[in-house]
Amino acid sequence: QPLIEAELRTLIETAGGPGMEAYRGMLAYHMGWEGPGSGPAATGKRIRPLLTLLACEAVGGDIRQALPAAAGVELIHNFSLIHDDIQDQSPLRRGRETVWARWGAAQAINAGDALFTLAWLSGPRLLEFGVSPAIALAVTETLGTALLRITQGQHLDMAFETRPRVSVADYMEMIGGKTARLISAAV
Repeated sequence: QPLIEAELRTLIETAGGPGMEAYRGMLAYHMGWEGPGSGPAATGKRIRPLLTLLACEAVGGDIRQALPAAAGVELIHNFSLIHDDIQDQSPLRRGRETVWARWGAAQAINAGDALFTLAWLSGPRLLEFGVSPAIALAVTETLGTALLRITQGQHLDMAFETRPRVSVADYMEMIGGKTARLISAAV
């Protein structure tokens, strides 16, 4: 987990720079590293990136080379959490104010989009870690497909709120996109 946190912090720092301290701070806040209530309970379990590294290790790969992909999966998850919190108007996540509740919906959308962008850049970042271009492209495609399915699942989740009944098959389709697809992509 320390390797995952280090890679995530490196990526979040790239979103900073002169005059962007507040911007970077919103991202660090959402990731659970800064602000009231920050710490291990606020960061989440990081299960998805751990699955990426475990899968890499299981097939004889070097987990250090897989760190950008693992971070990308976690950033996708966190992008979806920020947007989900806005859509559901959730004031709390992991016992803390959500980004939108703290900074407003417009800034929260921007923060979610930043995590989305950083996740998307994880595929090309694999090249810096010695991964072949073919594998980096395959990872990028896997993440892109997962992103589309996550948004489809979220669409269904919100659409179901207006329906009096949802079949088991419809529910399974929704969670297959919203939840299961990113876990699958992580592996």
